[in-house]
Amino acid sequence: MGLSAHQLDQTDQSVLTRSVFNSNQHAPESVVDTWRAWLAAIGVAVANGIAFGTAYTFGTFFDSMSQEFNADRTSTSIIFAFTLLLFFGFGAISGPLSDKIGPIPLLLAGAWLFVAGLLLTSIVDRLWIGYVTYGVGVGLGSGCFVAPLTGTVGSLFAKRRAAALGVVATGNGLGTLILIPLAENLIANHGWRTAYQALAAIGAAGFTFALFTVIRQPARPASAGRPVATSEFASNPLFQRLFVSALLMSIGLFSAFAFIVPFATDNGISKQTAAFVMSVIGLSSIVGRLALTSLAASLGGVRLYQLMLVFQPIAYVVWLLADSSVPTLIVFALLLGTTYGGFVAISPEVAITLFGLANVGRLMGLLFLAFGIGGLIGPPAASAISENSGQTSVIISVIVVVIAALIASIGLNKQPV
Repeated sequence: MGLSAHQLDQTDQSVLTRSVFNSNQHAPESVVDTWRAWLAAIGVAVANGIAFGTAYTFGTFFDSMSQEFNADRTSTSIIFAFTLLLFFGFGAISGPLSDKIGPIPLLLAGAWLFVAGLLLTSIVDRLWIGYVTYGVGVGLGSGCFVAPLTGTVGSLFAKRRAAALGVVATGNGLGTLILIPLAENLIANHGWRTAYQALAAIGAAGFTFALFTVIRQPARPASAGRPVATSEFASNPLFQRLFVSALLMSIGLFSAFAFIVPFATDNGISKQTAAFVMSVIGLSSIVGRLALTSLAASLGGVRLYQLMLVFQPIAYVVWLLADSSVPTLIVFALLLGTTYGGFVAISPEVAITLFGLANVGRLMGLLFLAFGIGGLIGPPAASAISENSGQTSVIISVIVVVIAALIASIGLNKQPV
């Protein structure tokens, strides 16, 4: 059955500040909204940033790995698809598990898998072995801790939760911006195998720092609500709207990411300029992740979430009108980066606002699952549309999908806690 309004109302933020903590398993009450909580947010930003940044560097390894193993790019790209499936999808398992055992064992397991996977990938002599070592190492390793750590940060804050989750999301963006050019430089100067070894060393250092900063989730009293099964969330109309809106937004976003560079080059724009447009998206997404979350206190998380979905179709319309105009493409990049960054940062806050903290791990896991499914559907669907109808049809389809995401989100403000 679905969650009742009474059960939802029992999970408001004031419960957290009145919580009784179990000293054997959880952080002391004084941790909530303190410098120790902020230190944990920074540690999580580092760990998650390394996970996202390393996963997204795989595109820089395509050519080198394909040439060495005499494989086409499609075969090599399967590694990345498999990695994303585990990266986002495993949150549906690790999230609920963190509600029971806490995030630290999951971070330890994930860090071990992550570092070992990169080191093993650096010595593979067959491509299919790389499917396993990289996919399981980076994908499953990251899937063990990304959603649980995000949920942990949400549980450590009451007054400044949106801002803290914005810091975590900013770490994801910074990790991507820093590690992708670093990987490119390492591959050019030392080869792809050495580059993976360097990323493994960076991961080991970053995860060690995170382990010393992360605090176990504070316990909630019985009044915070009972554990809720995934099936109950799935049958709740409010959660369905949240899940579907996140899923549709992700389909549009990942479709766009797959076609921004080809769109630019097909219109006579150089690869260097196209790469610059992608950099603008990345930089502006950091602004959206960090700055826009500060508006949550005045607008409310749900309203801000919906506002990001209002502006994303506008960004894609600008893209549709850009043709070969670089200034117009930059305007598009600024709009898309800011709005998608704000969306990603505010989504966990919205989930906690609507459903409380009693099942925060499961919530984050299911939310990441929506992003993962969107990532799996978007690029292949966009590729099929492009082959049959052209890239303009891809942009129009993205606009339609994101408008549908906005429509799905409209009812989210009716039953907030």
